[in-house]
Amino acid sequence: MYVAVMTYLGFGIVTLFGYLRDFLRADFVPLYQDFENFYTRNLYMRVRDNWNRPICSLPGPVFDLMERVSDDYNWTFRLTGGTIHNVINMGSYNYLGFAENNADFLKTVAEKTRQYGVGVGSTRQEMGTFVVNVQLY
Repeated sequence: MYVAVMTYLGFGIVTLFGYLRDFLRADFVPLYQDFENFYTRNLYMRVRDNWNRPICSLPGPVFDLMERVSDDYNWTFRLTGGTIHNVINMGSYNYLGFAENNADFLKTVAEKTRQYGVGVGSTRQEMGTFVVNVQLY
């Protein structure tokens, strides 16, 4: 509960600072509606470097990141050519570990695909009932 409260509190503070920045920029002609681009202007661009990081290895539990820098406060990035090694993967589509380069796992997948085909990934209404479907009940 502490983490959730602190997250909401931090988000609220950053939002208040965003409204203050918009108020101080009030002398410019508004190109957007009041809240249309608020999040992008005031919140996302400040923390953009935390997301959308280009990786250069398999997305396992740890992976390598391509190093990049920004000279204009995270509006654009340029790659430096360096690599940041062994970064902990805190969010990925690879929650089951299917993208890892494990020879034993790949052999098992190939064997089961030859045995059952790719239709077991479909619904029973589309491809019919397989032995695997019956075993699950």
